[in-house]
Amino acid sequence: VGQADVDGAELKSTKLVFHPGKVKSGDYTFSIGSAGSATLVLQTVLPPLLVADGESHLTLEGGTHNPWAPPFCFLKKTFIPTVNRMGVTISAELHAHGFYPAGGGKFEVDIKPAKKLKPFELLSRGETKSIKGRCILANLPIHIAEREISVLKKKLSLSDEQANIEFVKDPRGPGNVLIAEVETKELTELFISFGERGVRAEAVAERVAKETRRYLGSDAPVGVYLADQLLIPMAMAGGGSFKTFGLTSHSRTNIEVIKKFLDVNINVEGEEGKGWLITFAKTK
Repeated sequence: VGQADVDGAELKSTKLVFHPGKVKSGDYTFSIGSAGSATLVLQTVLPPLLVADGESHLTLEGGTHNPWAPPFCFLKKTFIPTVNRMGVTISAELHAHGFYPAGGGKFEVDIKPAKKLKPFELLSRGETKSIKGRCILANLPIHIAEREISVLKKKLSLSDEQANIEFVKDPRGPGNVLIAEVETKELTELFISFGERGVRAEAVAERVAKETRRYLGSDAPVGVYLADQLLIPMAMAGGGSFKTFGLTSHSRTNIEVIKKFLDVNINVEGEEGKGWLITFAKTK
């Protein structure tokens, strides 16, 4: 994408030299060949393609629903619609789920760039329109999903119509994802937990419910993971602001690294438990 010259990208290397060239839009296929996160690959190549000189079409294969990475459903419902506020048009379609460790997932993304990203403000979320629960299950006993959904319904006061189980067609391997979706006037936020060996279904649901209640108990529109993922696009736009209810150490590190590369000031105000206001402004 960046037509870069790279030295040192090899095993046991202690030095990496990266000389980026001109960003090139077009059709790209990224096949990881394992259950590694294909969504993180998308978030790596997306920023330059947002301001490229033409449209791009991406095909990504690998993990689509991984712990410690944004799952596809989060990109589709939360991240992409928020970035589209900046004058670009991104659309994404899932063709196959890819869970760890089997992989085998696939999705496609179309990107219509902008000459310049538009700053925006996201300081409140407005009225809550709906709260839904969803369990995605692949090659695992149905009682796992039923137990997760039962706890989520109880903890978030959901009706039968507000919670459902989705079975993956033709799965490559086992997988389990529990999602709470909070739709408000300004955006939709997702809170997600993955089932794992040795962790009770009830504990998985408790995690999702806890994060959802924490979000609903604040007045901030942006969740902790979306906050981290918005930093680079907002910095590229050189302006705007958003309010989040939590700021992770990963976000703080991200902010400091971004300031090494871009002429932008990222101001952080607030305190833990009361929310954080993140403001962007060009330094030159």
